Amino acid sequence: MKSPCILCASAMLLASLQPVSAEVTLQLPSDVELLTVNGQKPLSTAPVTLSNGLNQIAFRYNAQYRKQANSVRYQSDVLIVRFNETDQELQLKLPNIDSAKAAKQFDESPSLSLLDKHNQAIAFDQDRLVKNGLQIGRNFEQEILLYNQGQHPASLAIAAVQTIPQASLGTNTEALPAATIVTSTAVTVNTTIKQSATPDSPTQAEISHMLDYWYHLADDATKAKFKAKISGK
Repeated sequence: MKSPCILCASAMLLASLQPVSAEVTLQLPSDVELLTVNGQKPLSTAPVTLSNGLNQIAFRYNAQYRKQANSVRYQSDVLIVRFNETDQELQLKLPNIDSAKAAKQFDESPSLSLLDKHNQAIAFDQDRLVKNGLQIGRNFEQEILLYNQGQHPASLAIAAVQTIPQASLGTNTEALPAATIVTSTAVTVNTTIKQSATPDSPTQAEISHMLDYWYHLADDATKAKFKAKISGK
């Protein structure tokens, strides 16, 4: 029979051989609106748990600052960050936006950093996901899929299956492939995109942003009517 000391030593040895972590966690600021993680809608944001290796997130920065007596809501472009890390605890850092000048500076040159648990900067690739025109009801999964199919600074090669309604194919169906497939050894994500003329329902963050935007464009009389309406007077 083995002595307790030998058993204890064996248990300690086995424990030391086990990996401390087998994943990457990413902590995001509270004013970050996470839109996609590796091309998919995020399951959680506090924190984001990722597989080791190459990962990509798309997000917006929703800040708020004072301008004279008014509160101004700021929303950035959709930003894309791609990084390649193993067994790390990461934290996304964004500059404080407390004025129209700071908001403009961030729009022109978004400065952000990715730090590990030792507060050391981690290398990453950065880009924007730009869409002109109406911003409400955007399909970010579809947009990021199209982005990733191009050669862009923060593209992530994923396996994607795209389905197109038969009615949109016309008579010459042989000219179009049944599926579009992009392969990668880093990450594989299966995505089906539904083509539709109707946009996705806007998020509460988008609705709040647009309410604030139109309110500040209104004159005093319209603002007074709006306040009376929501207060039930």
